[in-house]
Amino acid sequence: MNKSFSYSVAIRTLGKAGDKFKQELISLHTQTVPPTHVFVYIAEGYSRPEFTIGIEEYIIVNKGMVSQRALQYKEVDTDYLLLLDDDVYVPEDGVEKLYDAMQKESGDCVSADSFHPQDYPLKTVIRDFITNLSYPRRNDGWAFKVNRNASFSYNKYPGKGIYKSQSASGPASFWKTKVFKEIHFEDEKWLDELGFAYGEDLLLFHKLYKNGYNLLVHYGSGLIHLDAGSSRKDYSASKSRLQDRAKIWFILWYRTCFDLTGITFINKVMSVVSFAMKVLLGAIVHLGYSVVKFNPSLFVMFVKGNIQGYRFIHSQTYKRIPNFILK
Repeated sequence: MNKSFSYSVAIRTLGKAGDKFKQELISLHTQTVPPTHVFVYIAEGYSRPEFTIGIEEYIIVNKGMVSQRALQYKEVDTDYLLLLDDDVYVPEDGVEKLYDAMQKESGDCVSADSFHPQDYPLKTVIRDFITNLSYPRRNDGWAFKVNRNASFSYNKYPGKGIYKSQSASGPASFWKTKVFKEIHFEDEKWLDELGFAYGEDLLLFHKLYKNGYNLLVHYGSGLIHLDAGSSRKDYSASKSRLQDRAKIWFILWYRTCFDLTGITFINKVMSVVSFAMKVLLGAIVHLGYSVVKFNPSLFVMFVKGNIQGYRFIHSQTYKRIPNFILK
């Protein structure tokens, strides 16, 4: 393995990960290629974790899943950047593996397989298909593919391979620093303003892909997301989750699959048809859910969410957001 490269680590946190953050810092300290810097970006108003190994530099930033990642990183002076959530274990050769994959496959970013959808039980696969039309796919040399309606399919049989991808999971990714800066992820801070940062990974990684960069997913890096179920738990705990989810997915579809510089008319039509079918299926599912639960508000929230999404893409706020395609 190559040990001649240098990289910095950028961790976003609210300071609440406890022992998971401790495990992460210790694992970074034991890397065969040690990081040049470990920057911890903590949201304003939150307390620093008590545990330290003395290599972290804390930087206070605005709160938000996007805001704590979409930074200028002026303090980073290395060619490579490891972006982490605060609950990721990195094996001692983990960063080397990500770097070697990047060099071997000419990648601009390598994401670690964090959520393992290929291992989901059948009931989860069925639920994800019903709720978002995501589904497993044969091994065709791709990790994730994004469909015209913003849902995705994933490689069911990746083994421990390295695959090109159109999206990825966000807890752990290794970047060329200049590439991260070039995609201007700060333009996507609008997601934080909606109050529920669902779909952030799609915005980040699909933007990378759509702007012509080479995104890879590494299934054998050994990195472990120690709290991989947290996002589902947070989502399930939200009372307005159905409305928020419908609103955000409407906007995500429009921004990542429809409102694209250079997209042809026929592709726009096909995207609209695909998304309309997705909304129709969603309406049927939510209506059935309302009947079973004797709660009509569940269907109403889905409808309201789509209406709010439609209104947002026609608002002045959305119109001020720079184009998704930057080149």
